[in-house]
Amino acid sequence: MIRSQEQRLKGPATGRTLFCAALALALAACPDTLEEPAAEGELLVRFAHITDAQICDEESPARAVRFDPVIPESWRPQEAYAAQVLDATLAVLNRRHGETPIDFAVHTGDAVELGQFNEVRWFIDVMDGQWVVPDSGALDGAERPLPPELNPKLGFQAQGIAPDIPWYSVHGNHDSLAVGNFHLDQRDPDPVQWTAPIFAPVAAIIGLHAFEDRPNALWPADDRSPAVITGRREPPMNPETLRLRLRDLRPGAITPDAARHFTGRHGFIEEHFHTVTTPKGHGFTEANRRHGHAYYSAWPREDAPVRLIVLDTVSPVNLPGWPMFYGVLPRSQFEDFLKPELQAAKEAGEYAIIASHHPSRDFNLPHPGATVPQDEFRAYLARQPHVIAHVCGHSHRNHVDRHAGPYPYLEIETGSLIDYPQEGRIIEVRKDPESGRIRVDSTMFSHREDPSLLSAESFRRAVIDAQTRWRKAAENGVDPAPLPDPRDAARHYGWPKGAEYELPEDPFAAAPGPYPPWEARGRTEDRDFRIYLDRHRGRVETPM
Repeated sequence: MIRSQEQRLKGPATGRTLFCAALALALAACPDTLEEPAAEGELLVRFAHITDAQICDEESPARAVRFDPVIPESWRPQEAYAAQVLDATLAVLNRRHGETPIDFAVHTGDAVELGQFNEVRWFIDVMDGQWVVPDSGALDGAERPLPPELNPKLGFQAQGIAPDIPWYSVHGNHDSLAVGNFHLDQRDPDPVQWTAPIFAPVAAIIGLHAFEDRPNALWPADDRSPAVITGRREPPMNPETLRLRLRDLRPGAITPDAARHFTGRHGFIEEHFHTVTTPKGHGFTEANRRHGHAYYSAWPREDAPVRLIVLDTVSPVNLPGWPMFYGVLPRSQFEDFLKPELQAAKEAGEYAIIASHHPSRDFNLPHPGATVPQDEFRAYLARQPHVIAHVCGHSHRNHVDRHAGPYPYLEIETGSLIDYPQEGRIIEVRKDPESGRIRVDSTMFSHREDPSLLSAESFRRAVIDAQTRWRKAAENGVDPAPLPDPRDAARHYGWPKGAEYELPEDPFAAAPGPYPPWEARGRTEDRDFRIYLDRHRGRVETPM
């Protein structure tokens, strides 16, 4: 993991550490000796990385909210605000673009939560700057007892992404699998009839057995829900922890909505061709439309020698009922697509940026069929002098690794828009024409720089949601780790004018810790950085 100078100096007081600390103090009065000039080298590309917007139809009967006590991500108190958070994030990105042009943006998967058609349309319509109504079924969101400016169920005019920023889409597990886990039964020609088979014990927990004739499958277009949630009122929550009160949820009849149907891979790809922003298809090609695979390559800037190579790391194997949320790289995609693309880029004198939804550490998890393990994948990329970075999402954390080899490269994970701290990342790649050295800069950005009332409310809820999850894990005896304080972000970004709420003086007073390392670490680490990659064989340089 790449750490800041401050983080490195917090380690054990070895002789080298003390020497570095003394050197840093001695040079403190001469900052120019610690950092290269900001405009060093030729700018190859500047792009925005956002991921895991997870726009959710909270009223869908294809939910698994009764798993919330076991899997907290089954329901989030901020999920109804996801479309507004995406739009507010794009507004900040557009402002940054006006200050310094951004060549392209990439969303690395999990655009939606349940894999439904209406969610995919909400995502694309927000990106396109269309009128968006994040409500479904009875369309009763106007009855929710909230002021209009604080009601997430009302239609709104999205700002969308600036028309001169092309954006590219990556396929994630939530985009085509039911609740991000289960493969679909697509035998019926009508997608409204598609279901996601699940095992009977899982169906029982979800509540499907409340209906005698209901099969053990999730069906979003049904007129019955195992846990009725409507637009006219918020789901029942504990007012302090915002956790779902499952005892207050009941099965029952709902207004069906044909737009709730599952999309699958083909449908997710197809909707990207129904857009007003560029490029048409947002990276997906006619070959993707025909064959249903979601990997492709693109050239985001005509005058820049940079190729974007997008992988599809969602499981292609249909095992009904088995959760397949983790990432996999099929051997055929590695041999027949990635290797030829990288070879072609090398011969064309192009640098390569790899994008996928899942980080490469997922590739070691067991999966049927011929797959590529993480070590082989990383070793191959680290032998390619023109590979700069692999950007990905899925983990909902900010994290960076330098994978070693003859030509080390960076694997950059960016946190989600749905969970705290709700940020995106702007990445600059520069090249020194004389030495060939590559510099990669990261700068985080967030809707909190200029939040709307709704996006600010989402952030407030995301903070409390994170607090509750950390506390629950701590009660289960997980190893302790420090908790990042969201008050720092709140102080930095501020709150919108007219907001009637703010973070408590100490939002984590009720949960002093300890907290699980996979939740706490990475939430605020590896955010802003500058890394140097020397393309001379076997050498890499980073700031001390």
